[in-house]
Amino acid sequence: MTRNENRPDPPSSRPLAALVLFAGSLAVVAVAIIGASGCGKAPKGASSDDGPGIAPGDPWKTAGQRLKKDSDLVGVRTALGGLANDLNTQNKEPLPVLSDPELAKLAELVPLSAGDREEVRSTTFTAHDSAYLADCLYLRDAARSLALDGLPPEAKAEAAFAWVCRQVYLRPWVRLVGRPDGGSMAQGTAIPPTAVLRRGFGSGLERMYVFLALLQQLGLDGCLIGAPTAGTEPAGLLVPAPDKKSLVTGAPRGPFWAVGVRVGADVKLFDPWRGQSFPVTLAQLKTNPDAAQAWFADAANVSGVTLDDAKKATAFLAIPVNALSPRMATLDAKLKADLGGKLAYNARALRDSFPDPKPAFWNPPDDPQFPNSFAYGWAARAFLPNDLGGTDRGEPGRRLYDAYQADQIPTTVFKLPDALAPIPARERLGGGAAQMLVLSFIELPNPRERIQRGLFQDAAKDLVTKQETFASGLERLRLNKDADEQIGMWIDTANELYQELGRARLKKDAGAETTVLAQIENNWKHPGVRFLLDRSAAEVGLAEAMFLLALCKHELAERGQGRVDRATGTELARLRPDAIDSWKTALSAWRTYEQLASAHAGFPGRSASARALALRAEQLAKPRN
Repeated sequence: MTRNENRPDPPSSRPLAALVLFAGSLAVVAVAIIGASGCGKAPKGASSDDGPGIAPGDPWKTAGQRLKKDSDLVGVRTALGGLANDLNTQNKEPLPVLSDPELAKLAELVPLSAGDREEVRSTTFTAHDSAYLADCLYLRDAARSLALDGLPPEAKAEAAFAWVCRQVYLRPWVRLVGRPDGGSMAQGTAIPPTAVLRRGFGSGLERMYVFLALLQQLGLDGCLIGAPTAGTEPAGLLVPAPDKKSLVTGAPRGPFWAVGVRVGADVKLFDPWRGQSFPVTLAQLKTNPDAAQAWFADAANVSGVTLDDAKKATAFLAIPVNALSPRMATLDAKLKADLGGKLAYNARALRDSFPDPKPAFWNPPDDPQFPNSFAYGWAARAFLPNDLGGTDRGEPGRRLYDAYQADQIPTTVFKLPDALAPIPARERLGGGAAQMLVLSFIELPNPRERIQRGLFQDAAKDLVTKQETFASGLERLRLNKDADEQIGMWIDTANELYQELGRARLKKDAGAETTVLAQIENNWKHPGVRFLLDRSAAEVGLAEAMFLLALCKHELAERGQGRVDRATGTELARLRPDAIDSWKTALSAWRTYEQLASAHAGFPGRSASARALALRAEQLAKPRN
């Protein structure tokens, strides 16, 4: 009997969500193990009954109060829906809409596809407006958490870029996708900023996207730097490394090799692969490119860009399409006092603020030969399923969003017993183990988002609880002397039952198949399953909780260091000891994670990111005169 004969479905690359559903009755066991994790449900959005604290009256004020209470997608959707209804029923002034001449004028400046035009010109709030606004409020919270008020633009940009590189370690997502001609090709994937942040890793280009979104909320003007031809090239463009034998580290690079921030009449440049700012500005690079020759010749330059490329450096503007709509400009103006942040752009004013030659806008449409070109302007709209405010109406389980969810915790990271042969049983066990991590670290509100929004105490408290939960799983294995025996009994029975199932299906014996399926379900209730789940997921979960707790402590130390860097005199002397203590705490957390990091072998790049952050903590934890 071969393994394929035990497979109930055709081979597929089922995403994580499908595997979790496939776990079936195993969920009862998984929930019993996970129940103490302390992971609550996502925040509720404002209901139609506004409740205490929200008085009826001005629709805009009511919407602002709702959004202060709930800034997640559900809450934002409720607030915008209520606002649109109130404006209509109270006969208030309708939302502004672009006229035909205005749309034509905008399209001359910013390339707009048919979908873009429909989004920009809607007479009411669109489904994606809610997703866009929720994303803006996410990045607004991140910007506030950095506490950069009062700093000059250049210092704000430096601090914001460093935060992006801490929160998004380099790990590319290159996938094989089908071509219209029936073949397949490797495609770089660039997903929207909040999806990258929730995942915690991404390509160099995705770091650029997160940085642009954060700059928007900081009130700084960002741009992308590439060749003069970059304006029409797709984001999924794969770029070879200098050796011409491999892809750029952190690929896809797309058509750009740097991200810029306008500072006065010049543009400060940042390298998302190195995680550093360039030693020259755009103007300096254009005037005297040879002055930066050592930078481009350095082995640390892994972006694939050369000095010759740099001599042709061209700036391009990229902004979310929804930010161009008049209704979003109105929302921005009406709710500025309540929400803060930046929701809308005047495209011409943005372009005119940059030095000559004025940059063009980058917003390439989908190309049939390169589907999903992932342009920044509409990446979120194309990425999200229809029910979450996007335009992807694909079959659940086969959408890009589903693949993204699966890639956050691939089942390959779990230690499944070699002795367990049937593929359906291995998938089901892997799905149960994945579910434990999904409920702890992916389901909202999750620790990573809390850290990024600046809710450090909430995140730390939650992560300590999760540490205890996964540690108790390892303790169960240690204290139960018969755990190995129970596991072995379950595996032997599972192997036999799945073989019987295969024989029944070959014989097309429906009665025997029903009987065996019932026996299989009963076997999944065996105590050995719980021990297997502990063995499969507890080490990975404990390492993940420690990684995030160390990241939380590190971010707190960065805030303290920022205060020290800005202080002088007696204030500096007062703040420095506390900052050093914070760095010692962060360093201790990173060293604890280092002892667990082997469990994260299935997450490329995570341990390397931890080592880099630990090195910074070690340097700053040293007493200074």
